[in-house]
Amino acid sequence: MRKWTTRLLVAGVLATTAAAALVAVNPASAADGVSTTAAESTFPLADPDTVQAKDGKYVTYGTTVGEGVGARCGATGKLFVPVLVHGSGNTVGVGTCASADALPNGPGSWAEGNVWAPGVVRFGDTYFMYYTASRRGSGQKCLGRAVSGSARGPFTNPVEWACPGNGRWAIDANPYVAGGAMYVAYRDDAITSYPETGISIVRTHANGMADWDTRRDALKSTDIGWETTRMSGGTHVVENPSMFKSADGYWYLAYSGNNWDSVRYATGIARCGTGPIPSTRCTPRQNGAERPYFGYTGTGGLNPYRGLPGNHPGPGGMDFFQAANGQYHAVYHWWNGTRRFPIVAVVLRNDGGFYLS
Repeated sequence: MRKWTTRLLVAGVLATTAAAALVAVNPASAADGVSTTAAESTFPLADPDTVQAKDGKYVTYGTTVGEGVGARCGATGKLFVPVLVHGSGNTVGVGTCASADALPNGPGSWAEGNVWAPGVVRFGDTYFMYYTASRRGSGQKCLGRAVSGSARGPFTNPVEWACPGNGRWAIDANPYVAGGAMYVAYRDDAITSYPETGISIVRTHANGMADWDTRRDALKSTDIGWETTRMSGGTHVVENPSMFKSADGYWYLAYSGNNWDSVRYATGIARCGTGPIPSTRCTPRQNGAERPYFGYTGTGGLNPYRGLPGNHPGPGGMDFFQAANGQYHAVYHWWNGTRRFPIVAVVLRNDGGFYLS
């Protein structure tokens, strides 16, 4: 999110705000790595996450891509955490080419292999990245933390941040800042037993490491049923959390469920209370125990409460962030049967709740 401060999601934002965010306005520039700004990217990027850099431009990160994958405007080879730079000010969009690798030396000595679902926040003058990687030797999926003075990176000092002792997974961390403190929402399988999964939220210390005494359950897969509808595999998935605050004074949790490689992958919304960390588990909205809030409305979908721009299959990994004017946007990916591609949209609200435009 424009994640180093928290403002309210304002209802009834002028239509011109939405239009400005979606229009392609910036030409690609190899000189500074700024790509064409578009509403839908042609760069194959899963689990996107967007922040505003100190220079006013926007930076979108995502899961590792191999050499030769996607258009490049400065980056070469395998990219552990691709960097797409785009937009400026209140014009957001999403980039179409990779200018750099935000984590060029990989996940650190504690881990090996690729990086998944990086989440970045500005806290003070430092950018903190939380990312998923495979623990060296065991392959257990765990979370790391790295830091940088620049949104574009490079992020350094990668250390292990969370790795459950029972061998279950901790993945998909998404940080946010509120009231001068930093918090991290993440998929935390340690709060449940297989095949269930869950989402936890924890406050951090100034160095980004967790204050585990503050950890709270936010959601469990047992709170919903649509995550198992026609699914393959045994795990009941809730993952890719993102927290945001609305004008009604409540915090909301966005999360993904069902198989990531299917048209059924979708996004739920749950209300969590008036504080940045929930005192009790969040409550799925709009019959959210039975259906996703946002999803594909075509054949094979899960009858979501609301569709999304373009009505693409498998929309998930949704991250809420703020533009320079405080307007919330959402970046998420969709699945074309082979790869996932990022989309950005303005987050608006009417009497029926949130919608994306």
